[in-house]
Amino acid sequence: MSVQVFVAANAREGLARVRKELGDDAVVLSTRPHPRGVELLASAYGDLTVPAVSEGPDTAGSSRILAELSRLRGLLQNQLAGFAWGAARRRDPPRVAVMQTLFAAGFGSSLARTLAARLPRGLDTEAAQRWLRQVLIRNLPMQGREADLMTTGGRFALVGSTGAGKTTTLAKLAARGVDAHGVDQVALVAADAYRIGATAQLKVYADLLGVSLHVCEDRDGLAQLLPQLAGRKLVLIDTAGFAPSDPRTREGQALGALGISRLAVIAANQQGAAIEQAMLRFGEAAAACILTKLDETPQPGAALDSVIRHRLPLAYIAGGQRVPEDLHVPNATYLVDRALKGGQLATPYALEAEDWPLFAGVEAERAERHSQNGHPQQGMNTLKGTRAG
Repeated sequence: MSVQVFVAANAREGLARVRKELGDDAVVLSTRPHPRGVELLASAYGDLTVPAVSEGPDTAGSSRILAELSRLRGLLQNQLAGFAWGAARRRDPPRVAVMQTLFAAGFGSSLARTLAARLPRGLDTEAAQRWLRQVLIRNLPMQGREADLMTTGGRFALVGSTGAGKTTTLAKLAARGVDAHGVDQVALVAADAYRIGATAQLKVYADLLGVSLHVCEDRDGLAQLLPQLAGRKLVLIDTAGFAPSDPRTREGQALGALGISRLAVIAANQQGAAIEQAMLRFGEAAAACILTKLDETPQPGAALDSVIRHRLPLAYIAGGQRVPEDLHVPNATYLVDRALKGGQLATPYALEAEDWPLFAGVEAERAERHSQNGHPQQGMNTLKGTRAG
């Protein structure tokens, strides 16, 4: 094992020297006070590797040592990130305030760090908050009132996770289509052969709206049915809901070959990780997305974050069970203001002032893992109106 000694004015400078000379994988073995500041003992990670030997106990012991060193390295990085957060807060309060606002509202680390890095210089905290609000509004992709999908018409299949609200949303869309085209020009298709009662629920809506309902159980049946509906201006298809990890979700991706556009239905009341999984699985190659259950979402920041990063146009928002009243064309200003207001809620999950350094350390460690794993940051290079001054 080759160990080197580094002396610096403080731990942050010392760690920077360690990384510069030994690489990003360097392991800090110990730190202690020094008359000139702090002394760090460090080694390149490769130098810690112990050659495999025949004796099992020695190999196991070496693995335990390496695991412990890795744990200590993580703890030190976490602590230094917390120190860096405090230093940044003193040096650049507006930038840190922007990150705190986004984190508190439920936005993710990737978007928060990107926007904070692009904050124009010279703004005070109040001006930085106004800048943040306008940037979020400009970057929330919208389908637009002039391109109302139900008025334009076509063949649309609603895809999404189980319980996302596809069937109720489809009924709301159908009512909108009836207003635009009349009952004779709208058809509903029940293609959910998995959920018990799915067809019966859709039949109730079809009877109330006065539109025709057709049932098919698989892709072949749908392919045979569509030519019969060629004269209808609007065809809405209710598909089965699956968890994003379910292999059967690929059935929805094959609908494009039949000339069907997919609308991803995303429940905004889920955790950010669940929203991201749904967006990755159901939002890929979709024409647009619909955010549902906004009435059950005190903090819709995570949903808006995913829409912004994936650049998937938002066609409608829904909140409530009323048909068709609880379906609306989205308004970017309203959605962003609501999301930012959600960050001000007093809940047991809100971070206090003393929690932020620890939170910063955890986020920094997570960001490093994502960087090492090569995870892409969708939409980060296409943000509008974020050029730093």
